[in-house]
Amino acid sequence: MKALIAVLVMALAVGVVVQSLRVSKLNAQNEALRQQLAAVQAQVDHLSSAAAQPKAPATSDEDRSELLRLRNQAAQLKQVTNELQRLRGQMQQLQAANQQMRAAPAPAVADPNAAAATGPVPRESWAFAGYATPEAALQSAIFAMSQGDYSTFLASMTPEEAARMQKSFEGKTPEQISEEGKRETAKATTLQVLNKQELAPDRVMLNVYVGGEERMQRVIMQKIGEEWKWAGSASRRQQAVVPAPQSP
Repeated sequence: MKALIAVLVMALAVGVVVQSLRVSKLNAQNEALRQQLAAVQAQVDHLSSAAAQPKAPATSDEDRSELLRLRNQAAQLKQVTNELQRLRGQMQQLQAANQQMRAAPAPAVADPNAAAATGPVPRESWAFAGYATPEAALQSAIFAMSQGDYSTFLASMTPEEAARMQKSFEGKTPEQISEEGKRETAKATTLQVLNKQELAPDRVMLNVYVGGEERMQRVIMQKIGEEWKWAGSASRRQQAVVPAPQSP
């Protein structure tokens, strides 16, 4: 992250330098254009005044052509001036962004064993959260179980754990399996990941507090491809009944 910020700061700095050089060059051109614009405008005003005099001789075709040419030149000069103002605005924005990037504090390095949640997730907030992180995959599996969604529950597991679960369900109807899943989570009121322990680059253990059941459960999550899946739980002897954790 620090390297990315450094690259962004360098890119902004280069952009500011390039824009500054371009604006400096345009400033010199703009000064000359202003002088030309003043001279052209004076000629335009003179010809316009002459054309507006009721007693003056009829304006010749040559004068009218010269007036149109001067007006067109004045319009072009104004366009260049507007472009210069736009570039100045861009340079100011780049300078402000560069200052903000330099002043921004360095991001804190995440602790892989730090708590993944700041507080308990109440039952009414459970939802399918996908499988992008171990915590999201855990919530997706628990939510599917609480809803009696057998197919999603199995899809939230590793192939080995899903096969083991299917074997334990042999002889039961889908309806019975669904009701069993609902009963397993009926007393749970909250779900809170207290901390995460990395077992391997693709394998972590979540220490989960289940409110309502007042117990701690260790859940193994494994990454398969780009998704995290439930790989099983620690033995029941390792799951102790504990008081509710204090809110942070």
